[in-house]
Amino acid sequence: MMFTFLRRLALAAALAAGSGFASAGMIHVAIDTSGFGAASGYLDMQLSASAGVPLATAVVSNMVGFDSSAFIDSWGVTPAAGGYAFRNDTSNDLFHAVAFGGVLSFDLTFAGAFDPVTRYVSHFVVSAFDDNIAPLGNYDPVTGALLDVSWTPSRTAGTEGSTALDISD
Repeated sequence: MMFTFLRRLALAAALAAGSGFASAGMIHVAIDTSGFGAASGYLDMQLSASAGVPLATAVVSNMVGFDSSAFIDSWGVTPAAGGYAFRNDTSNDLFHAVAFGGVLSFDLTFAGAFDPVTRYVSHFVVSAFDDNIAPLGNYDPVTGALLDVSWTPSRTAGTEGSTALDISD
């Protein structure tokens, strides 16, 4: 289950082709929750945030399997067409209600300002929790994350940033 998810996610990332100003293409994320052992809970999404860094955004769209209930705990998350936009220059956290037992999926797109010295890499982290806020899945024991997608800005204007994946298994 989780292995299939990880393999597909890695393939999607490898095939994602970036285009446009300082973007890094789209990554399709699909999480098989059938082995989580909980009927309902939350998917938590965050983009690392710090003041004074080159602006980066992560847009989550085409959300499938999510309930209508979302708790946004910051100024750095705003509703966007079919999902949410996250900013790395301020606090951001989206805690979204979900029903486990099937596949949850969404598309993730990064963009942002270039940084000639690349001092700051943004991390988009996804975690799953049951109704009692206990972590679910094969998560990283230190961070609790199922997935950490890092976005490194381009060093020159008009070129693409890049993404890297850290998938906990």
